[in-house]
Amino acid sequence: MQVIIAGAGEIGRYIAEQVSIDGHDVTVIDHDEALINDLNSTLDVQAVCGSAASATTLLKAGIQNNPLVICVTGCDETNLVCATVAKKMGAPRVIAAVDEVTYKKSADFSYNEHFGIDELISSEMLTALELAALVRNPGSLAVEHFAQGKLEMQRFRANQEAKSVGRALGDIHLPDGVRICMIRRQDEFIIPTRHDQILHDDLVTIIGDTDQVMQARSDFEGKKLTKRKVIIMGGGHTAISLARRLRGNIFKLTIIEKDSDRCLELSNRLPAVTILNGDGTNLAFLEEERINNADIFIAATPSDEANIMSAIQAKNLGVQKTLVVIHRPDYAGLVEKIGVDRAVSPRVVMAKEILTFLRKGSISILAELGEIEILEMVVGGEEFVGKKLKDLKLPDESLVLTLLRDNDLVVPAAHTVFQLNDVVLIICKNTIHKQISKLVTGRS
Repeated sequence: MQVIIAGAGEIGRYIAEQVSIDGHDVTVIDHDEALINDLNSTLDVQAVCGSAASATTLLKAGIQNNPLVICVTGCDETNLVCATVAKKMGAPRVIAAVDEVTYKKSADFSYNEHFGIDELISSEMLTALELAALVRNPGSLAVEHFAQGKLEMQRFRANQEAKSVGRALGDIHLPDGVRICMIRRQDEFIIPTRHDQILHDDLVTIIGDTDQVMQARSDFEGKKLTKRKVIIMGGGHTAISLARRLRGNIFKLTIIEKDSDRCLELSNRLPAVTILNGDGTNLAFLEEERINNADIFIAATPSDEANIMSAIQAKNLGVQKTLVVIHRPDYAGLVEKIGVDRAVSPRVVMAKEILTFLRKGSISILAELGEIEILEMVVGGEEFVGKKLKDLKLPDESLVLTLLRDNDLVVPAAHTVFQLNDVVLIICKNTIHKQISKLVTGRS
């Protein structure tokens, strides 16, 4: 596939490198001649110097060849204009990186539809999703980015003391938006029906709305939900996005921010979050605020050095788990060797998302659990379109988990009707992969 990447900065360069390694023909656009010269001499890509928002520059880059266009310059407005112009000039798919707070959270206006852009992505949002997965459960599986964080999958051990263990699943009231998708009992993999039971020491996989999964999990683990204290250093957009994903009755959140005006803005935006005005790299401040009582410390400022320093100090004060946001590639492999538990790189998570987008067709394997697969598929088969869930002729050992339609995520009920181009997640034995794929997509 031919791919045009607008922006040769840190994120654009990394994406270009990874997409090129993946076997695609890549052209990079940037107005900075020095960056373009460096790309031409170090990467196996074409590089064009000029404005990414210019139709002339896009023609030089090969827009007439119907490429995928990825707009990741440092300016949201340039990305939006570039993506819109590229779409008008015939690009079949365009992706633009934007600020989540400004462009992705408007309830009354769709920037995607207005500008004709296939996908708006945000490095802050993707970083927050990665951090949220690490905070909620280190064992959470690879569906965190499906439906942009609305869905989570976790595995855990059932405990005989829990109220729902030993009962038929059909007799258990699960929270809305949650489904038991697999039970592993010793060497046996079970895709459950309403008649199955979860027994002591079963390894259970659940999927569902991120706000409800932990509550459902506690009904099978037998552990009382206690609030976990999470401290975030830095009050930028990543912190806001992360705080929104961790609110609820599970986490007690605190944000440390140096700028007093920003603290006031944060307190208005996040009324349930404690906002502290101070320097998270200052040991005396951390001691005064009793940081040692925190379960998790997350450093998410724009400064890698500040993030690393504060995380190490928090660890030395007794914080159980420390996470940092790292922007420089030469730091990423270092931090975990010096005591920080995990580092998350915005450029890596952005590239991973875009590569996933590139690889997606009508069928994708989202996760593999032994002999079980979770498939993400686009509905197109005549035996699926217009049919109610209860009327589908699904083979045994398969289960429809969720349905995504127009960015709305639904756990389908018996009378849910599937429509053309719905995106569904289905769990099944790998031996019936082809059968399921043909049924849902209509393709062999």
